[in-house]
Amino acid sequence: MFKHKLHASLIHLGLSILLVGLVIGSLLFLFFPPLFISVSDFKEIATLIISIDLVLGPLLTFVVFKPKKKTLKFDLSVIGAIQLSALAYGAFALYQVHPVYITFNVDRFTIISAKDAEPQKARIDEYKVSKLSAGKLAFAKMPDDIEKRNELLFSAIKGAEDLDQKEEYYEPVKDNISAIIAKGLDPRTLMSDKKAAEFLKKHNGKIKDYAFLPLNSLKKDALIVIDKETAEPVATIDTDPWKFVKK
Repeated sequence: MFKHKLHASLIHLGLSILLVGLVIGSLLFLFFPPLFISVSDFKEIATLIISIDLVLGPLLTFVVFKPKKKTLKFDLSVIGAIQLSALAYGAFALYQVHPVYITFNVDRFTIISAKDAEPQKARIDEYKVSKLSAGKLAFAKMPDDIEKRNELLFSAIKGAEDLDQKEEYYEPVKDNISAIIAKGLDPRTLMSDKKAAEFLKKHNGKIKDYAFLPLNSLKKDALIVIDKETAEPVATIDTDPWKFVKK
């Protein structure tokens, strides 16, 4: 009996690995640019999906499996339904937290996830993207109108959405790269951090070509490195950026 149970459980495990791997791999490829995986909730949610689908499913199969059991098909169907439900919920959770925009506001970049993004409000066509897209850089520009500026500032103070969450004020990063560079951190101050120092040493002689800025997400903060010429991100450094900011 034990051998039958183990054999059925291993078959279930193999099928689960194939399905979960396909789903998570697809979501990773479509929604999570490599630069921003470390500052997203991808690993935590993916680990939860794997724990449920690759452990709970095969384990339940091991428990209920009996070759001549009359309700075996029903039992396995219920287990499969539970697994698929958990997988669907996990996939939706990953979709919700994936970055749609990485938006510069004042002195930092902020990750705007799918659950918070509202592309339909964008004024510029470039930012009227699908929420299925990932990692679009944007510059949140404060309006010139004094009344609108004050309204935004007061609403942010009261806890409402800040400028970086208002797609109607998004402009291309490349058109505003000078303003971004002006807020960059001094690379010399980064040498005290091991991870930042590794990047600096690797790109020795080209440091002047990059801007280093804080990157904010709900999970944690990091450093984002922007190429000054192309206005594209080239790296994220997993370290606290605020310790380098002069107070």
